Amino acid sequence: MATQYFLSTGKQKIGPLSERAVQDGVRSGKIQLFDMILNAQTNEWVMLMQHPDFSDLENGSDDSLNEERSQKESHAAVGLISDSIDEDTRGISFLTPDNIPILTPVYWYEKDNAHKRLKYLEVLSMIHSQKLSEQSLISKNPTGPWRKLVDWEDFSPASLENYKQVSKDNLPDINIRRKFPRFECGKVFVVLSKGKGYQAFCPDISKSGLAFIVRSPKADLNDPIVIKFNDSLTGNKFDAKGVVVSVRKVRLPGSESIYIRYGVRFTHLSESGRDFILAAAASDKQAA
Repeated sequence: MATQYFLSTGKQKIGPLSERAVQDGVRSGKIQLFDMILNAQTNEWVMLMQHPDFSDLENGSDDSLNEERSQKESHAAVGLISDSIDEDTRGISFLTPDNIPILTPVYWYEKDNAHKRLKYLEVLSMIHSQKLSEQSLISKNPTGPWRKLVDWEDFSPASLENYKQVSKDNLPDINIRRKFPRFECGKVFVVLSKGKGYQAFCPDISKSGLAFIVRSPKADLNDPIVIKFNDSLTGNKFDAKGVVVSVRKVRLPGSESIYIRYGVRFTHLSESGRDFILAAAASDKQAA
């Protein structure tokens, strides 16, 4: 029996749909990559762009950014959360320099060889020798969750450059293509993790996630995160929810200080959060 899919459209759910119906919906613009779909394997709701069966889909229109905007009135925002988070944010603390403790090393695992623990540099060498490809499934845990190598922020050009700045290792020559390009941001956001709020600098952002930099550790791998795309709060309104997928020490250009860079994968966006990212994409497109 062919796989059937269920999508969430605001307060309604649509389905069962065939794979072809979902693909046609994306191409026609009736279904967006931000919409939520039930992953039958994990029984979790994820954004359509993050579902393994549809991760290679592109928006149907050649001018997808304008199309997404024009459809806001006729097509209910799908997979979006309320911009209010039921968290007590009155105790938000702002950045102050702290001592940076030693971080726990992160190891990688290949799905087809999950018993073998790999260091970051070993993964890069396997990419260089073509033992791993962009589509290889890897994880930071021997039991998963497994994601395509190209979907890990850790192997983006920016992350590789950051690694070079803080490592004496000679990195092999590799080229990883990212499905969703990152746009320059350069703004300070308010982030909430472990029940505490703080300011963080965001160097870049994409449709599927962002990076932020702080002076001292604020979260661990797989921690849930909520973010306001601004340097202050209006009440307790937030723009995005996500999960930490990478943690790395970095040295910023022109500075000898070591900072902590986090990679975050979005799980939900509010309408205002989506508009912020679309505006950043449009601005980047005009600049080009």
